[in-house]
Amino acid sequence: MPSRLRRVRDRIDREYAQPLDVEALARGAHMSAGHLSREFRLAYGESPYREFRLAYGESPYGYLMTRRIEAGHLQQSLHRPGRCAAQRLSAPGGARDGGDAVVRGETGDQTDQESRSAGHGAAAGLTAMDITIHASFLPHNDPDASLAFYRDTLGFEVRNDVGYGGMRWITVGPADQPGTSIVLHPPAADPGVTDDERRTIVEMMAKGSYAIITLATADLDGTFARLRASDAEVVQEPTEQPYGVRDCAFRDPAGNLIRIQELR
Repeated sequence: MPSRLRRVRDRIDREYAQPLDVEALARGAHMSAGHLSREFRLAYGESPYREFRLAYGESPYGYLMTRRIEAGHLQQSLHRPGRCAAQRLSAPGGARDGGDAVVRGETGDQTDQESRSAGHGAAAGLTAMDITIHASFLPHNDPDASLAFYRDTLGFEVRNDVGYGGMRWITVGPADQPGTSIVLHPPAADPGVTDDERRTIVEMMAKGSYAIITLATADLDGTFARLRASDAEVVQEPTEQPYGVRDCAFRDPAGNLIRIQELR
């Protein structure tokens, strides 16, 4: 892939929120739009507009708009009234003193992994980062069916629903957790994904082996009963796992695996 295209795409990834257009991208490469067009014709026999479509599946403008839509979903709940951009995760037991927390083995002693992690933390500094998980992405192949599952079956609120180029990005999340979201997105929307990669993604989604997310509830049996009554595809009934959790599993309409753990 020509380095010029890589630089153009990298700039879009960095500056999608800025008022960019194709002419501005050409100027950023220290070329006129006409000069850029001639260079691409000499190298590939096509204009930069066509070459970008060959490389990424759409025009620079289309890719720019896709990035802006994705960013809008991530930023939307950050600007909800009364919320800050990042919230500190609570320590076990609901402690909010800002102290570090580690996962301990059943005996209460630190595991080898914990010892290594503690050593790295001490070397890095005494102040933990104020950071949390804000959004996860799951693919959909039927936006209306996925919307109905997450909104009507799981009871999530809909926070955003944006369409562009015949595709939809839908943001959902628990009503009492406005800082945590799931973005349901069209599979392989990234223009950098090749046609072969898109086919592989579609095949993996059809097999249910492409994406997974784990949710949690204090009432696992009640949640399982309600989901089963809604005709959701059951993968696993509530089960005590050998690794110390009790959970069940379903598939959403796109085939994504939804595991639900019991909070204890």
